[in-house]
Amino acid sequence: MKKPEPARLDLSIYPHTLEITTRFGDMDINHHLNNVAYARFFEEARVTFNRGLLVGPDGHRLPELKDFRIMVAAIQISYLREGHYGPPVKIGIGISRIGNNSFEMAAAAFQEGVCIATHDAVIAARASAGGLPDPLKEKFKAWMLRM
Repeated sequence: MKKPEPARLDLSIYPHTLEITTRFGDMDINHHLNNVAYARFFEEARVTFNRGLLVGPDGHRLPELKDFRIMVAAIQISYLREGHYGPPVKIGIGISRIGNNSFEMAAAAFQEGVCIATHDAVIAARASAGGLPDPLKEKFKAWMLRM
């Protein structure tokens, strides 16, 4: 696996951030954050980010997207440094690519200012939804990584 681009290790390139409190149960036998904890952190960031794009202030799906559905098609996590129980983990996340039927999200986890992991996800539109709606593609442009 190749190393992430240096820009990916900088929290400022991510248009959305989320702070997650670590839990005692996130540790492995070596007292490091375990790989399942990283996956959970990135999942929480993806869900929170997508919810902000697809759901209105009333908590309901935006009317123009009511029949639109997405699913995770692939994920990759690169573990860069040990994370520890105690300090919160800050996740930076944004859109890295917009396609016709899918988009890609890029994220990174930071603890005490240091990047400890990166994450990439391919998110596919359900076939019956007819691909990514143009209004959503336009909305995504504002949430692209700042590289």
